[in-house]
Amino acid sequence: MELSWIDRSLAGRPRRISRIVSRETAKRGRKLIETLGSAGLPAVEGDARAVEKWLAEFEAANFGRIPSEQLARWLGWQDDGTFVSSPEDGIKVDTPFEEQRGPARAHARKGTLDGWRDTVAQLEGFPVPRVAVAAALAAPLLKPLGLNSFTLDISSRSTKGKTTALQVALSVWADPSEHASAMSNWRTTLYAIEKRLNLVRGIVTVFDETMAVTDDTLIDEVLYQLPMNHGKARSGGAFGNMLPWETILLSSGERPALSFTTSQGAAARILGTTIAPFGDSGGPAAAAAREGVLANHGHAGPEFIQYILSGLAQPNGRDKLAEHHRRLVDEFRGGGDMTNRRAPMVAVLVLAETLACGRGLLPYEPLSHDVWRGLFTAHNPTDNRPDMALDVVREYVAGHAHELYSTTRAAMGERPPFSGWLGVLSTKDGATEVALLPERVRKILAEAGYSLDAVVGSWIDAEYLKTLKSQRPPHLVPRRFDGARAKCLAFTPEGMPTATRTMPHEGRVLGGTHEVRTTRARRKPSSEASRVPPRGRYAVARKWHPSGVGVRARLRAGVHTHRALSLSAYLRTTVSRERHKSRSGPLFARYAAGTQPVRSAYHLSPSLLESR
Repeated sequence: MELSWIDRSLAGRPRRISRIVSRETAKRGRKLIETLGSAGLPAVEGDARAVEKWLAEFEAANFGRIPSEQLARWLGWQDDGTFVSSPEDGIKVDTPFEEQRGPARAHARKGTLDGWRDTVAQLEGFPVPRVAVAAALAAPLLKPLGLNSFTLDISSRSTKGKTTALQVALSVWADPSEHASAMSNWRTTLYAIEKRLNLVRGIVTVFDETMAVTDDTLIDEVLYQLPMNHGKARSGGAFGNMLPWETILLSSGERPALSFTTSQGAAARILGTTIAPFGDSGGPAAAAAREGVLANHGHAGPEFIQYILSGLAQPNGRDKLAEHHRRLVDEFRGGGDMTNRRAPMVAVLVLAETLACGRGLLPYEPLSHDVWRGLFTAHNPTDNRPDMALDVVREYVAGHAHELYSTTRAAMGERPPFSGWLGVLSTKDGATEVALLPERVRKILAEAGYSLDAVVGSWIDAEYLKTLKSQRPPHLVPRRFDGARAKCLAFTPEGMPTATRTMPHEGRVLGGTHEVRTTRARRKPSSEASRVPPRGRYAVARKWHPSGVGVRARLRAGVHTHRALSLSAYLRTTVSRERHKSRSGPLFARYAAGTQPVRSAYHLSPSLLESR
């Protein structure tokens, strides 16, 4: 219902004010005055009952004489099956939110369709801008095909034409200029994004510059919420509760949208490419395209939807469209689960470009299917989020090997690290196993933005973890270390493949694969002393033997001539010899002769000692 009144607040300049409200609001006086009070409705809350009664009597007395017209509350598909592309279509558009009025007005026409077509013809050699145009044309196909909304993300280095590619796509329906309200920015809030999406049902939406976002979790939430076709549920029946939409979201930025989330499911909800839209030398083409679409826009979308409506009106038109889409889906299915889930999204883009080229809207031949496969259905390592999470754990273990408990450390009497043991390093039948405490793994993944509960199932399926049916849960197997027993995540060689190479004995070594050069000591040990195994605690990694024979036993048997040397003694005899001039020589001799106990896990290799 549209209500109008005369505002006489300006002396000598009365003006007419009109506002559209729902019939529910018009029949509730208090709510009506609350809604229209800011617009200047000449009524106060005390008049609420009289206002609602007067409106009801006025409508009843003038039944049949009050004119009626179609009203759209959003752009795109309407409830009666019609499509409103723009407020210029002859149907009045009254959006429920004030923030939506600017973007709605930006969906307007300028220039000519031929001018726009001539501009787009320059994009024939640039696949990424053409994909963006196809996405803009594919948005109205979501409803007849029964597809959910999804995201197309274009990311690359700066000055490669990302914003221009989005402007070309937006020009299918609206004014793509940066000062117009049709193009939005990621520097906003979730509720504002929901309002912007709520404006359309079958028209593309554009958000530029992911790097402008103030909270990384915002993009993560949008990527998950978008395919649901409605916003968040808000308590108390608040206005703006579960706002509906139907769109293809175009996003751009120097940073891929998927980098803002570590969830596996997000990768299946987005099509992303990191190819520069206009390449390294496409600056002139990008500038020409931008100038062309600023002068000619808003024509291709309405023309395309008329073609779609005419096709749907034909006998079995909707079924034929769906069958065409199904054939494309089958063609773009790949060998992995992720490519299979993306196939319907890729297929609808291909279908839109094919139909538009056949209609003559796009002045070039459709992209080959191989190009589409290379862009979106080829294997991408970032699709496997569980493996990416496991890489985080592997890197942490490689850098914190000294936090792994082992029998050798127990024999050396090492104390637990300050943060506690990370897990257990054990060897059985020549195979090395790494078992980690689950809470430590949970913390490591959380710091990297991953969730252990979200990836552990995939680790089990990939046989990265050992399982025992007798345990609950099976993937937490008991391991004993440091006099205690705890359930751990025991990794298989496939799950922790570097364990057998980088941690055969212990991680804290000097002289392993790195060259350590020092100055010559004052006193060189005699050849007799070199045969005497030192007392105390031993640590030898370079000459570790895979048979498992104890290092201490081999030293006592004279098999090895390692002379263990603590790090503190090493520093006293080499780096700080001037400071300890009076005792560095004798101290080194006592270590070499075995009369001074060694209290460290560090060692020097024989070649290093011989050089001294």
